[in-house]
Amino acid sequence: MSLYDHFRKEEWPFVERAIELLTLVESKQVSRLTDFLDPRQLFIFQSVHSQVSGVQIAADGGYDGAERVRVLLYPEYWTVERQDFQLAMLEIEADQRFIKLEHRDVMGAFLHIGLKREKFGDILLAEGTAQVVLAAEIVDFVRAQISHIHRVPVQLTERSLEDIRPTVPALIEKQVTVASPRIDALIGEVYHLSRAKALVPIRAGKVKVNWKVAEDPSHQIEAGDILSVAGFGRFQVLEVSGTTRTGRQRIKVGIFA
Repeated sequence: MSLYDHFRKEEWPFVERAIELLTLVESKQVSRLTDFLDPRQLFIFQSVHSQVSGVQIAADGGYDGAERVRVLLYPEYWTVERQDFQLAMLEIEADQRFIKLEHRDVMGAFLHIGLKREKFGDILLAEGTAQVVLAAEIVDFVRAQISHIHRVPVQLTERSLEDIRPTVPALIEKQVTVASPRIDALIGEVYHLSRAKALVPIRAGKVKVNWKVAEDPSHQIEAGDILSVAGFGRFQVLEVSGTTRTGRQRIKVGIFA
């Protein structure tokens, strides 16, 4: 069995790139730093790490428990320091008395100025402020480009990573029942879509289960799974419980606010 058989075909270019970087570090005895990776991409790096020797992997997203991280590949005799990850944090302050900024508003502002999602990490929302972890090399560019978010004037200030305030994601709990725990059925119930409309993002590769693209509508979900649907948001399967008297499956989900 080929190494690539362990991954989806659309992931092969990333797998190949990961192996190339690892091999480069092994042969040249240099370090390489990636952009921000999601948990699935980090998993791929960790999975193919055995293809080389004498190379170590470290990850940092600015704080313990970060979802998106930069990965540092380095010779095993090196000593890694925090600054090697070239991370920064911008705090966004705004008057939110009339319009409350949401995660998608902040992300949209960063993407609107031409940044790729890989250039910034987690977005942490708190009362009246937002904190964004990003690559240190783009801090000045972002501060120069963003003055408003969702029509709200904002002030961007660079802060120390020590000032990051991790937040527990707010989940709106919802109880649904489905004929079977398939992703098409669950997405339809959570977002009030017909089965036909729920198939559209799945077939288009816009649905991920645990950060891995899921194109099979019959994919069975389990408690703990995190699903993301482009254009709709994310939710986590909190509980798969018993069945109703009509034989439908009870499922409790938490929709990320």
